[in-house]
Amino acid sequence: MLGFGGKIKSASNPIGVAVSAKDVCLAQTTSSGVVLEREPLSGDVAISDPNFHTETQRAIGTALRRGKFAGKQAVSALPAELLRYKTLRLPPMPEEEMAQAVTWEAAERLQLTDRESLQHYRAGTVSQGNEKREEIILIAAEKNSVYDHATALKQAGLMPTAIDATAAALARVLGTANQSTLTIHLSESIAEVVGHRGDRVIFDKPIDLIKLNDTINAIELAREVGLCIRYLSVTFGVHKPDAIWLAGQNATGHLAEQLTDALHAPVRTADQSPGSDKLHPIGTEATQHIVALGLAMRHQTGSAQRGAA
Repeated sequence: MLGFGGKIKSASNPIGVAVSAKDVCLAQTTSSGVVLEREPLSGDVAISDPNFHTETQRAIGTALRRGKFAGKQAVSALPAELLRYKTLRLPPMPEEEMAQAVTWEAAERLQLTDRESLQHYRAGTVSQGNEKREEIILIAAEKNSVYDHATALKQAGLMPTAIDATAAALARVLGTANQSTLTIHLSESIAEVVGHRGDRVIFDKPIDLIKLNDTINAIELAREVGLCIRYLSVTFGVHKPDAIWLAGQNATGHLAEQLTDALHAPVRTADQSPGSDKLHPIGTEATQHIVALGLAMRHQTGSAQRGAA
């Protein structure tokens, strides 16, 4: 069974497949530009519904038939609602030892079980008292969810080679060399706040969205994002991100303006990011397709660090 993570087995450009509670977005880079497709999911199927992955398969197949995609290799990401996020601090050690230590710590301290597949990122070295520690971002998914997700991709006609994390995909597109950036990625019920230093993930936290009459409460979201910025300042010395990007579902210019006012810092939608130049300019569609674009770029940057419980 394909685990959470995986390695690209070919130099050909894979199809990035981002699945959310509301839609699937597909992207593939080519020599002449970018191919994008989006297909909404049935509003009658919730993410907790047993038929969710069947509906995902239908939507992926529809988008594939409509778009001019090449090949079958795919890199995908699970919806944020199906993931668990934790942070660990461990003594510095080689990567081969770190993977084993993360697995042990996850089982012992965080009560993650062998029913979950793990992926981790080494965010950086932090001070803890008089000692140095490695800050580790841990992302866990139920193995059954990973299996159902991979099965949906296969039945739609794709060959899944890696199941990646949203944070890594965002960093590939929006991360800028020698800069610290923050991305607020909106899904149906979660805002995933991701901090990057260049294209390296240093922070990843999900925030439950509070809505008023189906509208995101910008003041409450800004308060939570402000706490994330404070954590980055205290932990990594990132006192003010060089850029703050808004992406994903409902990432509108109006919400960006509301967050700008509340945070007293400029927040812009992802289609304004210079990172889009890596792929060729694609306009406002970048805002919703940003994760699929980052997944499609995974072959250019190698596989993420991961461990399996």
